Amino acid sequence: MRVRCPQCGNRSTASPESVGKKARCPKPNCRHVFVIAAVDEADVDGAESDFALPSKKGKRSKKASKKKKPSLLTRQPLWIVGITVAGLLIAAGVVSFFRSGSGTDGLGVTATAEAAEAKVLPAGAQVDFSSDVQPFLKKYCYECHGPDYQEGGVEFHRYPTSEDVVADRKMWSKAFDLVKVGAMPPSEMDQPSDAERDKFVSWLDYTLFYVDCDLPRDPGRVTVHRLNRTEYNNTVHDLLAVDVTPADKFPSDDVGYGFDNIGDVLSVPPLLVEKYLDAAEEVAAAAIVTKHPNYLHEEFDGLELKTEGAARADRRGLAIISRGTGYAEIPFQGTGTYRVKLNASANQAGDEPAKLEFKVGDKVLHTFVLEGDRDKRDYEFEFRPEAGKKKVQFTFINDFYDENAADKNRRDRNAYIHRVDIEGPLDIPENISDVQRQLTQTRPSETVSVREAAHQNLKEFLPKAFRRPVTPAEVESYARFAEMAVEQGETFEFGMTVALQAILVSPQFLFRVEDRTVVPGKVEVPVNDFALASRLSYFLWSSMPDDELFELAKQNRLHEPDVLEAQTRRMLKDERADALIENFAGQWLGLRKLATNEVAPDPEVYPEFNDMVRYDFWKETELFFRDILRENRSIYDMVDARYTFVNDRLAKIYGIEGVEGPEFRRVVLTDGHRAGLLTQGSILTLTSYPTRTSPVKRGQWVLENLLGTPPPAAPPVVPALEETQKANPNLSFREQLELHRKDPTCASCHKLMDDIGFGLQNFDAIGRWRERDGEFPIDATGTLPTGESFEGPIELIEILRNRKEQFGRCLSEKLLTYAIGRGVEYYDKCAIDEILAELERDDRFETLVVAIVKSRPFLMRRGQPEQEQIAQKDPS
Repeated sequence: MRVRCPQCGNRSTASPESVGKKARCPKPNCRHVFVIAAVDEADVDGAESDFALPSKKGKRSKKASKKKKPSLLTRQPLWIVGITVAGLLIAAGVVSFFRSGSGTDGLGVTATAEAAEAKVLPAGAQVDFSSDVQPFLKKYCYECHGPDYQEGGVEFHRYPTSEDVVADRKMWSKAFDLVKVGAMPPSEMDQPSDAERDKFVSWLDYTLFYVDCDLPRDPGRVTVHRLNRTEYNNTVHDLLAVDVTPADKFPSDDVGYGFDNIGDVLSVPPLLVEKYLDAAEEVAAAAIVTKHPNYLHEEFDGLELKTEGAARADRRGLAIISRGTGYAEIPFQGTGTYRVKLNASANQAGDEPAKLEFKVGDKVLHTFVLEGDRDKRDYEFEFRPEAGKKKVQFTFINDFYDENAADKNRRDRNAYIHRVDIEGPLDIPENISDVQRQLTQTRPSETVSVREAAHQNLKEFLPKAFRRPVTPAEVESYARFAEMAVEQGETFEFGMTVALQAILVSPQFLFRVEDRTVVPGKVEVPVNDFALASRLSYFLWSSMPDDELFELAKQNRLHEPDVLEAQTRRMLKDERADALIENFAGQWLGLRKLATNEVAPDPEVYPEFNDMVRYDFWKETELFFRDILRENRSIYDMVDARYTFVNDRLAKIYGIEGVEGPEFRRVVLTDGHRAGLLTQGSILTLTSYPTRTSPVKRGQWVLENLLGTPPPAAPPVVPALEETQKANPNLSFREQLELHRKDPTCASCHKLMDDIGFGLQNFDAIGRWRERDGEFPIDATGTLPTGESFEGPIELIEILRNRKEQFGRCLSEKLLTYAIGRGVEYYDKCAIDEILAELERDDRFETLVVAIVKSRPFLMRRGQPEQEQIAQKDPS
């Protein structure tokens, strides 16, 4: 049934069971609570809302119902240009379709709030905006963010209602994070009591993020996902078993939420269109074997042949009279099938046609019977010679002469050789992959047309390339490209190359396109098993599904919980799961930056640092993460594990004795200074400047990557620390930084970041331990806003290790973002909570991955457009 918000007029759908229940309007700038009536008389007037769908009546409907024109693919005579232009135009259309209307605000359930009024709501639901929240803001926030002063452009007085707060969820989410961890209000300002802070935070948590986890909930939008560079290379390799990496030449992929596999930012710039063409040509040339590695092609004019016996040059070619021979020496490089093409003619006489005996080495292999009289004809024969240089001979074996013949033109039988071509081996090499063999296995013949042969070769290949079932018509459309090429004089192998290029520039290959069929009345519906197979394989392998996943998808069994878990664990044990290490960990931890000029310690200050050490830092952290994954260790070992992986160069930097040689090995950390990721050279170097350490960068890295509470952006005008240092040369670095951050605009966030960073100050900018910074002793003490004090990195790490829920949530959100290719939204909170519940039971890495794979955002898609939904928050 249709309902309409009496406040703003927005139309939504609701089930009949919702009559008499309360619902909240989903429109962000409304959020009005109303009771769903038995007959929504307000809907009669037909007023349009901002969210109304286009009418299904009138001209729009008629236009949409017109018969579709033939696709550009079937009309384009220039095969590769046609399929490229068509493919990319379709791709652009697909992207536009999938992005249209995909806002970031969540969808709710339809107004089927069974038993909603009996629901026990969180504490924040009992907090009143007017009597509780506004007084808190006036007392503790207005001094810096009120009518008289707006630090950082934040003006809390401009949000007079809770609906206004919800409409600016992004800004208030930042306020929530800062107040929750105690970074706001600033430490030098009046502080709320614990009860006041808890009440304010609980209200924000409820207002901004509450989702009723017992009701159907929004699984999130799915933007069409272009294969990024890594995914393209891996997919090409796994699809065709070719060792080429054409995507290395593609433009760099844009990054969103810290990762380069986010659908929203993976656009198709013009340069990439050109690169797709080049890549398709390169991959197809490597995949379709048109010539054997030992292939040779020898061509001889008849007069170029050497002769024996009665053979001589003639105006018609090499004339062989009586018993004569024309021959050539051919260097056969390998065994296999060769083809000889002979263009010859004859003067016929007697009662049989002229014959040429074909001999290779000492073996007679064939006899060519020359038909016709004096007209040139082509003859072919395939043979299998032994490797080596061989004498290839054509001998006239049935000479005839009758001077008394009645027809003087048939008195003398002679043979003439005009041209000889020898080529081979024609065989497909034995060492090519099954899929490469499959693409040319069926060949045209007297009973099989070119299109039929191409169709046969593509019918099993195309579903793998498109990662879904295909129709016979789709296969036929690509088989037609092979046929077109042959019609224009190309070989069948070249035609299959053209067909493969067409497939490789198709949006069905370049994009992960999922079913978006509308299911009326459903907030969430399961993705089909083929889409699930792709989600799983691109999450864990950054590549296409393998045969086992495809087979389970065909059987419609992959979504079964036990099957899905077993497949996830199988895939994590596969060597292709290294992609999760390289692409997830490499971006989450920032390791990719080590390969750029962004990390460049000054060689005059740190002469020990070089490219080999740069690689060693990367390798250590990669091996450490691999150990967590491969050995299925606790995720919290990332924070405080007392072991790492070093070679002799790293051991020297870390002061670890007894390590010799460039090979990496696992070592136990016994010095009392190092534990987990934070004390590894990669992280310490990434979070430093070329000439010094940076407590700010190190603290920010911890907040963003371990605790999931990134600080707000810095003010637009911040004086350089160097100015403070020059003005106060007699102060320690810590004292200079504390003086620098006295600006109240910066103080609160810096207090949190800097204290964490100072806990790591014993490590210099390339990760070496030190007790002094120049002439000043290191002060590595700190106090967090939540009250915990520490001295040195190990005590800091122990505090972080005790924040299991915070680190677990941060890692879960990061990995879920990477898995589903979109940012985590407030309506994913239930899914994250469920993942954390699994980690509470078993905190090993595989448990985390399995929980993500079984989560609603991973398994489900939206069942209906956003404008057809009602917010899922219980309005009571």
